[in-house]
Amino acid sequence: MKFDGKTIGGGVLVAVLILIFVFTWNGCPSKPRGLAQSPTIEKKWEFSATGPVTASLALAEDGTLYAGSEDGFLYALDPEGKLLWKFYAAPIMAAPTVGSDGAIYVTNRRGRVFALNSTGTQRWQADTYDGETYGKTGGAIDSSNFYAPTRDGLCAIGLSDGAIRWKAGLGFEQYASVTLLSNGLLVFPGHGRLNAVNSDGQIVWQYPPLTQEAIAKNSGYPPPGNTFLESGLAPTSDGLLLGGAADSRMLALTSDGDLKWSFSTKVRSFNRATPVIASDGTIYEASADTTLYALYPDGSKKWSFDTRTTLIATPVLAEDGTIYVAGGAYLTAVSPTGELEERVRLPNGVESSPVLAPDGTIYVATNQGKVLAFVGKHGGLMNSPWPKFQADSSNSGRPRSY
Repeated sequence: MKFDGKTIGGGVLVAVLILIFVFTWNGCPSKPRGLAQSPTIEKKWEFSATGPVTASLALAEDGTLYAGSEDGFLYALDPEGKLLWKFYAAPIMAAPTVGSDGAIYVTNRRGRVFALNSTGTQRWQADTYDGETYGKTGGAIDSSNFYAPTRDGLCAIGLSDGAIRWKAGLGFEQYASVTLLSNGLLVFPGHGRLNAVNSDGQIVWQYPPLTQEAIAKNSGYPPPGNTFLESGLAPTSDGLLLGGAADSRMLALTSDGDLKWSFSTKVRSFNRATPVIASDGTIYEASADTTLYALYPDGSKKWSFDTRTTLIATPVLAEDGTIYVAGGAYLTAVSPTGELEERVRLPNGVESSPVLAPDGTIYVATNQGKVLAFVGKHGGLMNSPWPKFQADSSNSGRPRSY
């Protein structure tokens, strides 16, 4: 091969091609630009649990941070990372929820729910399922009940006494969560379909619908549907329900359970992160195909950002529109136009969804059991319908008013 009048040998040609590839990877205009050279997010402190923290974090109004670990403990940390107390509940993979009075509700892998005072003492416990239950989920709460996902459906537990009020549905997807809508309906994925039940646990609608004919053809037992939702459900301000499906799609359903539109990711993957919704209606989906997608409210793509790391945790939106994405071994801050802002390497992988404090501090937990606090430059949690996992810092599972 000749270049500028000189002959280039095969070995030199290979070296030139490698240099071109490296330049293209790190310096081309396509997103993301120069991940290795990006500004670093400053760490404030680090706390070590004795087991993985895969459950999403929760933050109380008084600034206490709660982290449930697979070592069996629920850890309560102050804003400086000091351990306030820990409570043994057996291995925890479900996100803790903080009630309006400061009580904490946490479910272990055996389906036992604990209600704790803010001091770490126990109020009550309730057994929702006899046996190993799916763990990487999130519940919902109102003024009367805590709604806990269990392997055989949704369970309503009285806040005052821990009594089980009712159970609903058939099965629960392994990584899904409960959403309590403004109209009082509870929506949750289970047994290959999305269920909506009322405050008494009665089925109002299902997607796809379950017919008596289908039950009869299946020897009298309800067959599974063909829509396996693996994430929580995020409600938009105009009444749509957004969720990640196991067939590489994000689905948008109406409040009556009809499919409005769907968006397919570029690689077949299980999309476990719940979509988050900005105040301007932009929808963000963190996909297991390593990409953060920004969509318009009609489901068309606005932009995409390749993080080059598998994304499982739900992103969190800051006040100025910055999207924090935790995945693989990185915490990445992406601008609302899809540009890289900051990035920092984390110890081991991340499945736990992060949380933002009002002062902008971003809290992240890792599969290595590290709970880390980083300096945030983008404000607290965005004032939008669904800016993070289970909507708000307490993981209430209720859409926010804004």
